[in-house]
Amino acid sequence: MKTTLYVNRKLLREAMDLAGLKGLTETVEAALTEFVRRRRLEKLAASLGKTDLALNGRILEELRQDE
Repeated sequence: MKTTLYVNRKLLREAMDLAGLKGLTETVEAALTEFVRRRRLEKLAASLGKTDLALNGRILEELRQDE
């Protein structure tokens, strides 16, 4: 999708340098991917301890054998 953006050039250049990327598109995509990944991890971390896994020794052993 083609979109016009106004981006802080200094911030974009720093992101490109830190990521080792040369293209604007791949830098923006990498930044968006990282943003989404971090937010998903935050949601996962917030949900930890709120889910009843109901695991017992037998189930854990079966899961280990499937690996």
